Amino acid sequence: MIKVGLGVLAVAIFISWFSFGTAHAQGPNYTIWEGEWLKVNTNFKGYERNLAGPPDWFTVNARFTMFVHITGWVNPNFTADFYYYDDDLPGWQSVPVTLNYLHGSPLDFLIWVENDGVAAPDIDRLAFAARLSGKMNRAGTDLQTASFKCLGGYFIEKDTVDPLDPIYSASGVTMTGTLVPATFCNSTRNWQYPPCRGPQ
Repeated sequence: MIKVGLGVLAVAIFISWFSFGTAHAQGPNYTIWEGEWLKVNTNFKGYERNLAGPPDWFTVNARFTMFVHITGWVNPNFTADFYYYDDDLPGWQSVPVTLNYLHGSPLDFLIWVENDGVAAPDIDRLAFAARLSGKMNRAGTDLQTASFKCLGGYFIEKDTVDPLDPIYSASGVTMTGTLVPATFCNSTRNWQYPPCRGPQ
């Protein structure tokens, strides 16, 4: 009976060790990004014409901060919201976006985005490809750092609602960002920003 008991115990220990080792070897999955915020420095650089009459193109160099809230992982893509500040409305505005997964691992992968706001014959489109990479904390439970890097993209706008003042714009897009740390909202200076404002 003692030999049988020791054998059962040894098997139980082996199974536990194997299960732990297998789970540890698998590492994190893509759900580690759910609920995370990224602060993304964005630059639109190109040309615009917004006056009727002969061509009067002028350069555009718009720099602004955008926040990306990754809301979920629905295999094989992420759902997200882009937050940007609009001086005309005014205030922080949000746009739902799909981050289309291309290839990689949970801590280093490629995505692409093509987001349209179309009301024919006008169009408003943002498209880009990007790389997201991250590092886990020492406990292996949460993201500690992350980076967002646009590999190339464009923004185009055609707005002819007012025929006397149409807008035609085309810009290249650059975007670089980092993970918003858990301590970001500890500062009262940041309460105005989307990650600190609670439900939108």
